[in-house]
Amino acid sequence: MPDSCASVLVQRCPACFAGNTFGRPLHGGGDIHVATDGNFHHRHQRSAGSCPQFYDPIYFIPKIQVDEVGHRIQRARKWAPKRRHAIVPDEAIDQCEVSYDAADGNKQKAAMDCFDDTRIMVLICRHDIPLFFANIDTPSEQQKYSIALIEHLFSFLPPSATVIVLYDVGCVLARSLEKVC
Repeated sequence: MPDSCASVLVQRCPACFAGNTFGRPLHGGGDIHVATDGNFHHRHQRSAGSCPQFYDPIYFIPKIQVDEVGHRIQRARKWAPKRRHAIVPDEAIDQCEVSYDAADGNKQKAAMDCFDDTRIMVLICRHDIPLFFANIDTPSEQQKYSIALIEHLFSFLPPSATVIVLYDVGCVLARSLEKVC
C-alpha cells in the first residue's frame, strides 16, 4: 500500500502532499484540507472549437469522468433514502440551498447556446494552489462536479489519508451523501 501522495500532487503543492504520514482523524484536523467552488466568470465560446491536439489539459478532469459521476448520482437518487440522524435540521439546509444562485438549476449564468463550457469548478489546496478543474457544461452547479473533483483527488492519495473539504454548499452535498452512503 502506498504511503505517499502521487507525484502530480507533490509537484503542485509540496507543503500539502510531500509528507508520508497519513491517518490523522477528522476530529484531530485531518491530513489534507481542500476547497471547491465554481467560477462563473470563466467560459469557453463554442465557436472557438476544441484545444489543439498537442495540448494535454493536465489540470482538467475529463468530461466523461464527470458525466459518469452524474450518472451514478442519478441512479442513487432512485433508491429509497437511508435513515440518517441529521445534525443540522433539513429546514436549515433547504434555506442554504435556495440562497445560492449556483445551486439553482433554474437560473442560467451564461447563454448555453454561445458557450459549451459556462463555468469551471476548481479544487484547491489550503495554500490556494489549484489542484484540478472540471468544466461546468450544465445550467447549474450540480453536485457531480464537486464529487468528481474530490474522487479524482482521492485517486492520488494513500488510502489512509483523511481529507477535509470546504464548499459553500457543503451542507447540501453532505445531506445528499448521507441519504445514499
